[in-house]
Amino acid sequence: MGIIRQLLLSGLNAVAACLYVLLASRWCILMISLLDVVCFYDWVISLDQEVALIYPAPWNAVKAAYLFCRYYPMAIAPFHLWGLVGNHEKRVCESYYHVLYACAMPTLLSAQFILMLRTYAFSGRKTWVLVVLSISYLGLAGVIIWVLSKELILAPLFFVTKRNACFAISDEPNIAVLLASVLHGTRVPSPIAYHMGVLATFFDLLNMFVVLWYWVRGRDTFGPLGKSFLKQGKLVVNNHPDRSQPTRSRHSTYLACRLLVSRPLQSAYWFKRFVFFRVLMLRQKASPTETKLRLEYSHMVDDALEMIAVDRCPEEISEGFTLSVSTDAEAQH
Repeated sequence: MGIIRQLLLSGLNAVAACLYVLLASRWCILMISLLDVVCFYDWVISLDQEVALIYPAPWNAVKAAYLFCRYYPMAIAPFHLWGLVGNHEKRVCESYYHVLYACAMPTLLSAQFILMLRTYAFSGRKTWVLVVLSISYLGLAGVIIWVLSKELILAPLFFVTKRNACFAISDEPNIAVLLASVLHGTRVPSPIAYHMGVLATFFDLLNMFVVLWYWVRGRDTFGPLGKSFLKQGKLVVNNHPDRSQPTRSRHSTYLACRLLVSRPLQSAYWFKRFVFFRVLMLRQKASPTETKLRLEYSHMVDDALEMIAVDRCPEEISEGFTLSVSTDAEAQH
């Protein structure tokens, strides 16, 4: 009797877990839709800064990477919404889910490329900095491509329902492990989480170290620009999804959503927000607005006039004194 009861409880738990995974997938669909809305909203509210600071700048690698990182996600948004929001049969998802996730990868790679170029420029275009960062970047890109071709599989949601969104997960956890992770809040080991997390962290910290090194050596030269770069870099590293996992992995809804959406898409959508903010802020510091320039020029002119007035006052007094003395002498004669 006890064995039958245990089997029934296990069966009910499995059914509940299946329903929970299905519900989590619905929340993931809502999250992805909101991410695309936020992407468009962010473009609208920062368009004036982009027109003022990015468009007039001469064409270079940073400008090209920024524009690609800005407009590419909006260009592929309809395709992502179709694949990750709509309901599809398993055969359709098996045909397109690799393409869906592959389309998200250039966003992450272009964001990292911008960071590399900004660090290279901040270092004074040192060759060794470019070589080290390029090797690290190629390593990160290689791991991402390898993961897409070898480790990404279709999420086992079709075990629960015949039609669903085309979510993918990394590695091959069987359905029992996946359901147990949702029920108990445990993490499913994933090579993609390890390889991409470690390399992305290494790349970010390497960029920050190079900037910190050159800022300490030339603090008087870089001034607030270096402080801004370091502050924003620290913000990116501290708030990356990999850094904040321990506090959130206990929440089963977040865990299920993370498993279904998968880390490549998460990182691609999250990281570009900070890159846009960073490039615009640094461009604003490097190229002040017209109002700021007018204020600076006004203060410079006022200071110059004061200095001229101070320098000329003794001469005018001495000239006036000499003139008055000569006039008095002529009057006496």
